[in-house]
Amino acid sequence: MAIRGGLRAGELGVTLIVRDVAVAAEFYRIVLGAQEIRRHGSASEVDAIEMKLGEAALVVTRENPCWREAPRADWPRSPASAGAATSFFTVHVADVDAVLSRAIAMGASPQARGARPEDVYWGDRVAQFRDPSGHVWRIQTRLEDIDPDDLPARLAAARTAPRGNSAAPCC
Repeated sequence: MAIRGGLRAGELGVTLIVRDVAVAAEFYRIVLGAQEIRRHGSASEVDAIEMKLGEAALVVTRENPCWREAPRADWPRSPASAGAATSFFTVHVADVDAVLSRAIAMGASPQARGARPEDVYWGDRVAQFRDPSGHVWRIQTRLEDIDPDDLPARLAAARTAPRGNSAAPCC
């Protein structure tokens, strides 16, 4: 039997493994606008929080506390325990600058050239940050619609442009 209101065929669901579920979910709510759907666990300890982020389902879940005592390859870890992020998430937002400011105010770290948003060759304004749980997020705002046939020339121009120029290649 499926949970009423769960994912339907073709919907994307992402599970983020963290050490502190409530703190991480609050970050995603305030910074990215994720909406809480339901909580799992007790009043004293939250095991998971189901959220909606745009059209995607986001589950923020607690790392298995036993992985240190009996490490197994099939037990996913939080980036903090693994020592590295293994992926990043891209979210289109209405205002990259405002979202990045909120993220930094809540403890996120800007990543590499993403320390400030950049206008990139494919027509978006882009920034990246690492959230307090260690997950990396790329946030983007559409500035202009680009004809796909124009992308190679725009990329070539961006690669030869001095750093700090708008339309930088980003990454």
